[in-house]
Amino acid sequence: MLTPARGEQWGVLGGAFDPVHLGHLTLAAEIRRIKKLSGIVFIPTCSHPVKKEQAFASFEDRVAMLELAVVDHDFFFISRIEHERRLSGYTLDTVRALKKEYPEVAFHFIIGADNFEQIKSWHRPEEIFKEVNVIAGSRPDYVESARDNNVIGTVEFVPTRLVDVSSTGVREAVKSGEAVRELDRMVGQPVREYILRRGLYR
Repeated sequence: MLTPARGEQWGVLGGAFDPVHLGHLTLAAEIRRIKKLSGIVFIPTCSHPVKKEQAFASFEDRVAMLELAVVDHDFFFISRIEHERRLSGYTLDTVRALKKEYPEVAFHFIIGADNFEQIKSWHRPEEIFKEVNVIAGSRPDYVESARDNNVIGTVEFVPTRLVDVSSTGVREAVKSGEAVRELDRMVGQPVREYILRRGLYR
C-alpha cells in the first residue's frame, strides 16, 4: 500500500465510516482518477464534534472494515492520525496534523455533495480553505444548483457517479435482516461478512 511521499498530490477523505460503503470507494476512486492524484488517504474519525451520538461500531471495527474495503485498491491509504494523536475531530485540526506529518505533500480535502451544504457550519471554515483545497464530488446537475452558495468559489466541483447508499442505510439494512445480496451491493462481500460475523448494527 502506498503512503504519501514528497512532491505528491493526495486526496483526503474523512468520516466515521460506520460502516464504509461502496459510495465512499466510488467517490475516492473517481476523484483520484479525474484529478490525477497519487492516492487517497482515508481518515476514520475518532470523535465527531458535530454529531453528539457515539459511533455505532468501535474505532477498531471501523478501521478493520476499511482495511477489508480497500485491500484491492493500491492507491488507498488508511491513516489513524485522529486516534493516535487524540485530535478533536474538527477538520481543521486533522488537516493541520496531516500536513505536519507529511510537510512535502499537497493535500485536497474531499467531500460528497451531501456534505456541501454543511460547510458553512464547520469549525472555522475560512481557515480550512486556507490550509487545503476542497473538492466536492457531485452529480453534474448539482453544481448549477449550488451556485448561489457563498462558498462556491472556494470549492472545486468534480462530477462523479452517484451511488445510492449511505452508512445509515447500511445499518438499517443489517438491523432489518436485509438479504445478503443487497448488503453486498451496499458494502461489498468482505465488509458484509465482517459485519455479520461481529454482530454489528443489530
